[in-house]
Amino acid sequence: MRLPAHGANPRKLYEYCNIPLPERYIDFSVNTNPYMLPPSLWPSQAEFCQWAMEYPDPEARQLAELLAETEGVSPAKLLIANGASECIYLLAKLFANKRAGILEPTFSEYRRACQAHGCNIVLLVATEERNWKYEQQELMKLIEEVDVLFLCHPNNPTGTVMKEDELYALLAAAEEARTFTVIDEAFYPFWFGGFTAMQWMNDFSRLIVLRSLTKIHHLAGARIGYMAANEAVIEKVKALQPPWSVSRIAQQLALRFLPLEEFAAQTKQMIAQERERITGILRAYGYSVSSSVANFYLLRRPGCPTEELFFSLLKEGIVPRHTVNFPGLDGRYLRFAVKTKEENDELLHVLKRWGT
Repeated sequence: MRLPAHGANPRKLYEYCNIPLPERYIDFSVNTNPYMLPPSLWPSQAEFCQWAMEYPDPEARQLAELLAETEGVSPAKLLIANGASECIYLLAKLFANKRAGILEPTFSEYRRACQAHGCNIVLLVATEERNWKYEQQELMKLIEEVDVLFLCHPNNPTGTVMKEDELYALLAAAEEARTFTVIDEAFYPFWFGGFTAMQWMNDFSRLIVLRSLTKIHHLAGARIGYMAANEAVIEKVKALQPPWSVSRIAQQLALRFLPLEEFAAQTKQMIAQERERITGILRAYGYSVSSSVANFYLLRRPGCPTEELFFSLLKEGIVPRHTVNFPGLDGRYLRFAVKTKEENDELLHVLKRWGT
């Protein structure tokens, strides 16, 4: 059965599965912020209309300056893009026909983008038995074999991360091997007490960090993200980017929401608390749950066919993210977003019947 390549599209998923769309459902396949900004913080209709009628700044200079100040880097080291996904495809084009390493299971667009640009892909696959970790020796060997390495951190769909000293050692080895390392930090804003590779931007000339502004700030429809790298890399990628790639609406929304640091901090803490609560309960029910630090987690019910659980949840109005298109997972797991307590409790109520 052909399933949608991504989550956050329940209607299409129900259509593909030939299951009637329930009157009410909860979409656990979408991993954006479950806590909404107050309507008073959103722009007025007049502001939206004004932004829609104006051409955007092709350099997004005002936003780049704000991000540069926040991240402690030069604006020349930043590129604003139409979501982190555009950054991925621009980088795949930059490294076309090169050797690309991908740490699986992970976000499928790295592989799709690299395949579209003729890259020779080398995979390193983690397993549940290793708690979704990679042996440092295997990583170092991979670094020597490729021109660019893609690493999602925190990883999607497992939500797992590397230790800080291990990631630093990997970047140091990559620098010595003249290998570029792309660290996708799309879900870093949800990691309570986490660290960012952005802190080493001035230490490694071959480090590239990606960020999404859509996940925590409810801008999935606006599409905006950015890339941080040394000036030479940024200039090369800018030359590949279409003009006016980022709309004025997206730029203005990001400028409005980025300063809301208290909202982001509260979100991060609430999601961490809720994630620990529900994953603890699920483990007590007999489920295998990934050690996630993000706003989602990977789940498997030992002894229960995942496909059977998947279709049963859909019929009850619970929409999980399938893992059919994740190498190394092959549909044997389901990914769930961490949502509000009330929504999570509905999920727990349903999953309890499938537990021990």
